[in-house]
Amino acid sequence: MKIAVTGSRGKVGRAAVAALRKAGHRVIGLDLAADPADAFSVAVDCSDFGQTMGALSGVDAVGSTPDAVLHLAGIPRPGPAPDHIIFSNNLAASYNIFSACARLGISKVVWASSETILGLPFSAPPAFAPLDESHPDRPNWSYALSKHLGEAAADQFVRWHPELSIVSLRFSNVYGDEDYDQIAAIQTRPESRKFNLWGYVDAEDCATACRLAIEAELTGHHRLIIAAADNIAGQPSLDLMERYFPGVPLDPGLDGEQSLLSSQQAEATIGYTPQFSWRDRVNR
Repeated sequence: MKIAVTGSRGKVGRAAVAALRKAGHRVIGLDLAADPADAFSVAVDCSDFGQTMGALSGVDAVGSTPDAVLHLAGIPRPGPAPDHIIFSNNLAASYNIFSACARLGISKVVWASSETILGLPFSAPPAFAPLDESHPDRPNWSYALSKHLGEAAADQFVRWHPELSIVSLRFSNVYGDEDYDQIAAIQTRPESRKFNLWGYVDAEDCATACRLAIEAELTGHHRLIIAAADNIAGQPSLDLMERYFPGVPLDPGLDGEQSLLSSQQAEATIGYTPQFSWRDRVNR
């Protein structure tokens, strides 16, 4: 397929572009600045509707509309900008992608939603663990609210346009090579990561999830948690929950260092199974 990837120069974007190209797809990278090393890279601000429509309708260098859009652009976490900027930028970009795809007849969209929708920083305990897609949405940050409303918009876009498929990938905290230096400090003070139930996911696993979601034949809107198989604390998950969230109902099958964010729905829907653990990165 010909696939447009927004946020192509970001942490997940770089890995996703590589994974898609390795699988034989033709990729057009869209980011705030074009990649000078990539001839198929275009400068686009996805929070601007005109720029989004222009890029997805086919720019001169690459021509024609893509078959699918992988939307990873946006401010990637709370903190780098004031709340109102994060909210307005991220929600506008998601709307613009959904709307442009619907108008241009691009029937497949995969985009980066977030685990933060589920209640981070869990100042109120989760309803149960491990978390899955049935957990109530409890956005507690403006960043999370932008993702929550993006998913709500996806529900309506696929209702308005039954030919449109949207997959919302609820990524856990994404770790690239440069992030694994934090592991020792986290494991010394596990309470520092209770805010997201010690969840994480390797950038390469995110890239695989993106590819699988793009390649899947789906209809409607699907919300999928994408996480590693284990927790980042290196401790039994049952012990962590009993220490920091006593009384929260737990799956009786919770075993060892099993992640407290379940990717079972992603496995059932697109065939995603995480391949990388922090141990693979720290000990190599």
